[in-house]
Amino acid sequence: MLGLRYYVCEACDAVHADVGEPTACGRCGDGAFVDVSATVRGDDYFTRGLSRNS
Repeated sequence: MLGLRYYVCEACDAVHADVGEPTACGRCGDGAFVDVSATVRGDDYFTRGLSRNS
């Protein structure tokens, strides 16, 4: 099984998780991505601005 990789769209900062680089951003349609898999430290990377009580 392949692990997920995390890619950030350079145009709108949307984060995509997939086994390979996306061909187009699901939010803006752009095709330029940066692989940020090595900088992701866990679920808190994506939820640090959210409150569990909201």
